Amino acid sequence: MIYFDNVARKLHNGHKSTRIGCRETLILECLLKHSPQAVSKKTLICYGWGNEYIGQTSLAKSISALRRALLAVGADASLVITVPKYGYRLTEGMISYPPADLVCSDDASGQHSASSKETQPAQTQAVSQGRRNAPLYRQCLLIAMTLLLCVATSVFVVGKINGWRWSDLVQRGGLNQKRIGALYVFYPPGSELGFSIEQFLTHSQCNCLVYTEKKYKYATLLFVSKKTHRSTFIRYSPLNIIHATQKIDEFLQQEK
Repeated sequence: MIYFDNVARKLHNGHKSTRIGCRETLILECLLKHSPQAVSKKTLICYGWGNEYIGQTSLAKSISALRRALLAVGADASLVITVPKYGYRLTEGMISYPPADLVCSDDASGQHSASSKETQPAQTQAVSQGRRNAPLYRQCLLIAMTLLLCVATSVFVVGKINGWRWSDLVQRGGLNQKRIGALYVFYPPGSELGFSIEQFLTHSQCNCLVYTEKKYKYATLLFVSKKTHRSTFIRYSPLNIIHATQKIDEFLQQEK
């Protein structure tokens, strides 16, 4: 029997043990949760990487690393079975979580205290629950922000095409307005334009309407040309202002 310690990220087989990576730990958790049923590649990627973009071979590399870890503890690599054109599954009854009295330590001669044995199941459950909930939370947050920005884009573009007065829109929508050079800048009530964003907009002049908003760790900029009705949307972090600068420069070059 192969024992899988998802807290220490280790596989145990008798006196042999080996550590596995974070992604391999999450993948094995997902496979063990659904064992002996097959798990699709899409489900494994979502469980192991959340909403992060990964290449086509990342999952295959993690499966290979997991199989090498099984070989390192004297087990058969075929315990992780490939299901063609679908995903992977585990051989039933060959891998399980360790019993409560199993001592797991980086030092083969080390011993855990009685108190750590009692708290280990609770820690395991908390870590696993956190890993499952984090990707779902991030996905919901990104979907909500995307919908909000789509609505804002539609309002600006349709309003300009139909000749709406933007001062009336600001009054009805409760947005703050400030003119920076040739730019008419709109931003949510209760917020202020920081010095860095004002300086950035000062050097990004065009005959445009601008909507800016900052939420959590990210800021958004929406430029709408009053002349051509073209628009560009930028989402960036304060640590990646170069990305926003490059996008605006490309937009301004096309407006000339």
